Formats: sequence, C-alpha cells, structure tokens
Amino acid sequence: MSDALPLSTQAWWVITHMGASSLLLPALVLVLGGLWESGARTVARTYFLRIALTITITVVSKCLFFGWGIGIAALDFTGISGHTLLATSILPLLLRGMPWPALQARSGGEAIGWALALAVGVSRVMVNAHSVSEVVAGWVLGAAVSWPTLRALGARTLTHWASKFAPLILLLAFHGNSAALLPTHEIEVRLALWVSGQGKPFMRHHLHAGHPASAPAAPAAQSAP
Repeated sequence: MSDALPLSTQAWWVITHMGASSLLLPALVLVLGGLWESGARTVARTYFLRIALTITITVVSKCLFFGWGIGIAALDFTGISGHTLLATSILPLLLRGMPWPALQARSGGEAIGWALALAVGVSRVMVNAHSVSEVVAGWVLGAAVSWPTLRALGARTLTHWASKFAPLILLLAFHGNSAALLPTHEIEVRLALWVSGQGKPFMRHHLHAGHPASAPAAPAAQSAP
C-alpha cells in the first residue's frame, strides 16, 4: 500500500489483526468453553476436531513451500492463509454469542462474523501478505469448519459468560503488538527448515523463477583472514 494513504493502510492492518492467532486462539478456547458449559458438548468436540484438522492442513501447506518450494505458480499459491482460516472458522461462532438478544434472534452476530472473516481475507491481499488463491483456500476451509457447526447448534442459545463476552478480545486488534504476540509465521518457517534441512526458506519469487524446486542460495561464507 502507498504511504499516501496512511489511514487506509492502518485500517487494513487493524482488520488483518482480527485474524491473528494470538487473538483468535484464545477466543477459540472461550468459544469451546461456552459450547461445553452450555450443553453443546458433542458440537464442541466435533468443532475442535474440524478446526485442528484444518489448522494442520494449513501449516503443512506452508511448510511444504518454505522447506521444499512446493506451490502452484499458475495460481500464485504458496500456502493457505492462516488468518483467513482462523477468522472464518471462529468469528461467526464467536460473534454468535454476543449478549444482544435481537442480534441472536436474527442471526445478526453470525452475519457480522462472516462479514469480518471476509474482510480479514481481503485485508491479507491488501497488505501483500497473501494472494487471492491463498485467501480463497483459507476461506473455504474455514467455512467447512464453522458452517456445519452453526447448523448443528440450530436455535440453541449459548448462555455461558465465555460465549457472551469473548468478542471483546477483538478490541486487542487495535493494538498491533497484542496481535503479534504469537509469531506463527516464524514458527512455521523454522519448522519447515528443520524438517527439510534447508538453510533458507523458499520465497514467493522462487515460485515464479521457473525452477522453484532449486534450493535458495545460502549466504556466502566468509573466508578466514
């Protein structure tokens, strides 16, 4: 984004922080607690298994690229967008529990969650963190987690405090340092390098270089004096 639009840039970063794992993983714990204490324990277990599986798929897709350069150049695809996945998996459920009966009756909280998840996906493209294909993949995977969970809940009202007040955690998105407390990108890169034995990770430009399977050049070693 251009420096000529600082307010727009800042707005996109606030939106993108709403998909940060350091905010949404604690929110996930609160959502699961709300489901469990409200009696929807089978739904909670199934939801947890779905989201654990999709997070694993996302991490694997990134590690395959960082460590081995495996991606899809035609789609500019280097790995599933984790921010988009988490936002789409969690926000519709997180905001479903907002303590406003009118919104609950009209599924307004769910609608706001879906809209915010979509905005997070768009923001990942706007801040040059992901391509469109990577965001779409994250959104589809996330919807495969949250949509069946919401349908399984039906008209059930979540009464536990964890469900009602968990959305307040999103206010931390306005504080960028809070949204960056869990450095998932760095963890994924280190994991990929450790497993693959590479010295440096593959980058997006390697995907389009015509030979993405070639190992990234390591820094030249300095000769002894």
